[in-house]
Amino acid sequence: MSDRNLTPYMLAGGPILLMVAFFSWPQTSEVGKDATDILFAEDRMPLMMMLAIATIGIVVMFGGLYLLVQQMKKGAGEMHKQMLTIAGMCIIAALALFMAGFGGNVNAINAIDFEIDPADDQAWEDEDDQAISVRGSWDAANSGWAMMPVMWGMAMILVGMTAFMMQKPSGMDYMWSLLMPVGLGFSLAPILNNPAYFDMIFPVTMLTHIVIGGLMIAGKLTAPSSSSNPEVTE
Repeated sequence: MSDRNLTPYMLAGGPILLMVAFFSWPQTSEVGKDATDILFAEDRMPLMMMLAIATIGIVVMFGGLYLLVQQMKKGAGEMHKQMLTIAGMCIIAALALFMAGFGGNVNAINAIDFEIDPADDQAWEDEDDQAISVRGSWDAANSGWAMMPVMWGMAMILVGMTAFMMQKPSGMDYMWSLLMPVGLGFSLAPILNNPAYFDMIFPVTMLTHIVIGGLMIAGKLTAPSSSSNPEVTE
């Protein structure tokens, strides 16, 4: 049992949890007051539960991607190891940006729960004071993960490119190459700044991770390594 490889299960399971929270979240593409008004209209605990599910999903998924990188490093050539090291840095950066974004959301949601009492130093002066603070936290959350797709996308591109270079693709191995165009498409999300585009490319990115993890679980896809690359010498 202790010898089981967790990587494919994390790659497949993490995105599923994240997608549950993503499609359950009450906001879509609203900004500013429209976005925070939606938070004001929701109960605090369901929102916190969805954030908790999303956080677990993100940690599991990025953890699986990071473990995949470490697995691919075993016996890899020096250049491939360097590329995978940069990919690992991008994964950590994407995770940090995600957590910063979630932190802003937590502050915004918790701010809604405080009472309004001008005489209390630990309460809001008035509704305007509360609204300004909530919007500030919400804007901070958006700033936190604005660059997340770029870091995540770069990690996918590097993993896919390294996999392609480590072994000649055949059959299901082309799934690793698929990481490159999907990663490029996802990294363009902040540049295009189109909510409809993000709503399309985000599920595609999630599905790519789920399919790769599922194929690995089924034994139809393995992580590229020195065992499949005769050019690498120990």
